[in-house]
Amino acid sequence: MDLTYKPSEHHTPRHGKRDAIMDAAIEVFGKSGLDGANVDEIARTAGVAKGTIYLYFKSKHEIFDAVLTERWPGPFLDVLLPDMASIPELYELPIETALEELGIGFLDAVEDNLIVLRLALAEAYRYPERGEHLFESTFLKANRMVARYLENQATAGVIAPLPNPIITARCLQGMLMTYILSQELLQGKKYTPIEKRDWVKEVVRLFLRGVEGSGQGSKTGTDRMDTN
Repeated sequence: MDLTYKPSEHHTPRHGKRDAIMDAAIEVFGKSGLDGANVDEIARTAGVAKGTIYLYFKSKHEIFDAVLTERWPGPFLDVLLPDMASIPELYELPIETALEELGIGFLDAVEDNLIVLRLALAEAYRYPERGEHLFESTFLKANRMVARYLENQATAGVIAPLPNPIITARCLQGMLMTYILSQELLQGKKYTPIEKRDWVKEVVRLFLRGVEGSGQGSKTGTDRMDTN
């Protein structure tokens, strides 16, 4: 089962002037930040008249909000993993394999939208509602998906019972996101180059040491249930 992130498959096809404006805005925001960007520069970058932008957006802030809504990997989660807890094939894989593939897919999606993440984080302090949207549309959504999956695996006896699956899932998510923070946002890759898959494999290894219980973590949910 291939759970890796493929932008060409999971992004809504982009066409027309509105999408060109949003693409240009991401480029301009990435260079100048939200404060430094202006509609004139976005129009030049998009190759449209300034008035054309106002046919679609009232301001650069409205463009920014549209970018967060439409270009952040929330749609990836909706399409690729609408409810991972209900995907039968996921339970046929050893749990470490499933978590590794899910981890790689999630980090690929975040990396593909790294400019948007930088912008959202930079603006979250001044505009809390944008930070809230960022959390709810991606991190909380992924958190709940993983929590349901882990809860089902605990019920099947693959891992130990979990007192709070949301907290357990968020710990896993946090370990994965440290890759983005340290290697990408803080440019740690210049000093300690680490392959993304190596990072994910080590995160999953350490994570499973904490939830394996009786040492059955490498079995699939189906295998574990068959032994009872």
